[in-house]
Amino acid sequence: MTEEITEILDGDGHIMERDEEIHPYLDKKYQFEGMRAFPFFPTLDGWVRTAFAAQAPGGGSGGGLSLADATGWLKFLDDHNIQLTVIYPTAALGFGLLKDPVWAADLARGYNDFVYDRFLKKSPRLKAVALLPVQNPQAAAKELHRAVDDLGMVGGLLPATGLRLPFGDPHFDPIYEAAQSTNTMLAMHGAPQQGLGFDFFDSFLPGMVLEHPFSQMIQFTDMMFKKTFDRFPKLKMAFLEAGCGWVPYLIERIDWMVRSKMAEHAVRDHPIYFHAELEEGAVMRTAISEIGDDRFIYASDFPHEPVSEIEEGLEGFLAREDVSVSSKKKILCDNIKALYTMN
Repeated sequence: MTEEITEILDGDGHIMERDEEIHPYLDKKYQFEGMRAFPFFPTLDGWVRTAFAAQAPGGGSGGGLSLADATGWLKFLDDHNIQLTVIYPTAALGFGLLKDPVWAADLARGYNDFVYDRFLKKSPRLKAVALLPVQNPQAAAKELHRAVDDLGMVGGLLPATGLRLPFGDPHFDPIYEAAQSTNTMLAMHGAPQQGLGFDFFDSFLPGMVLEHPFSQMIQFTDMMFKKTFDRFPKLKMAFLEAGCGWVPYLIERIDWMVRSKMAEHAVRDHPIYFHAELEEGAVMRTAISEIGDDRFIYASDFPHEPVSEIEEGLEGFLAREDVSVSSKKKILCDNIKALYTMN
C-alpha cells in the first residue's frame, strides 16, 4: 500500500452459498426430509462454472477460502490490507430466474438470516447486501426494510437477468421507494448467460465476456428511458462486474439517439455508481475524464478471482501514473463509503 492510500474497501466480494447451510434458516414448513432433493436456486444458465475453473490452467481459484466461512474472508482482508468487504451471493445471482414468488420470498428471508448469522455477526468488517424477492416488489420492499433495519445490511440485490419485466418498469417502484426512504443502495448484478441473445455459444468463455455487460446495459438503458432516476432522484444504484468501459459509450449512444443529454445528466445528477476493473487501461481514463472520478468503485470479486490476480490488480493500480492519487482514493475507498452509506 502506498503512503498516500491509507484505506482500501472492497465494494463487491462473494460467498459460495450452499443449500444445506441455508436450509436451517428457512421457515419450519420447509424442514422436512427430501427438501434438498432439488437445488434451492436455479442453475444460472447450464454452464457449470466450477468445472470450467477446474479445467483452467492451474486448476480452480479461491485461495483456499471455504464455501461459506467468515474466518477465511477476514484472513483475505488482513492479508491484503483491506478494511472491509460487502458480501454478495453466487448461486443467488440467478435469483431472477425463480418463478414462484412465495418460494422466492421465503428463500430470500432464509438466505438473509443465514448471511447475518454466519457473517455479519462475526465481524463489523463483513457487510452484505440483501437478497430480495423481486418477483413480488411489495414483498421485496418489505424484506429490504427488514434486512436494513433488523439485520444491518447495506444494500439490496437486483438480478440483471431472468425477470419478465426490465427494472425501468414502474412495477418495481415499491423497491425503489423502500431503498430511497432507507438511504440504501441497490446493486444491479449479472451472471447468467441465458436469454441475452447468445445461447448458441458452444463454449463458456465467449458468453462470459458478454454476460455481465450485456445484462447491465439492457437494464441501464431501460431505466434511462423509463426515467427511473427522475422518479427516485435520491436512489443509489450500482452496476457491478461489467467494468467501466461501456459506461461513456452507452451514455453517449443513448444521448445521441434522443438528441439530448438525458443519460449524461442522470449519471451526473444522481448517485449512480459503476464497478471499475483496476486493470482497465485507456477505457478507465476515458470514463474518469468523461464522467468524473466520483462514480466508480473497486471490487475484489473474491473468491471468484484467483488471489494472485487480485494482488496483481491492486499493486498495478496503486503504481499507475495515469490515474491520480485523488482518483485512486475515491475508487478504492471514498466512493464505496458513499454508495453504501458508511459514515
